[in-house]
Amino acid sequence: MEVLSVRDYRNNLAASFDRASEGERVLIRRKNSLYALVRIGNEDLSLSQAQQNRVDEAVKSIRRSWKQVKQMEAGEIPVKSARAFIDEL
Repeated sequence: MEVLSVRDYRNNLAASFDRASEGERVLIRRKNSLYALVRIGNEDLSLSQAQQNRVDEAVKSIRRSWKQVKQMEAGEIPVKSARAFIDEL
């Protein structure tokens, strides 16, 4: 496994990404630290159940707010400020 300087990495970006795509770990040295360029698959991007629950709740809150905006535009409920909406989130 080769360690690249930041300059070498920058000068060979495409080759570095190609190597990472083939499963190789590309190491980059910056000052006294090492960083790794690795390919991440879709399986690595999945959310835990707790994270998914938080996303679902955020989506519900945004949908409720959007519904209220539409109701305000239609004159069905009193108009409120954007700050009031943010405070509700």
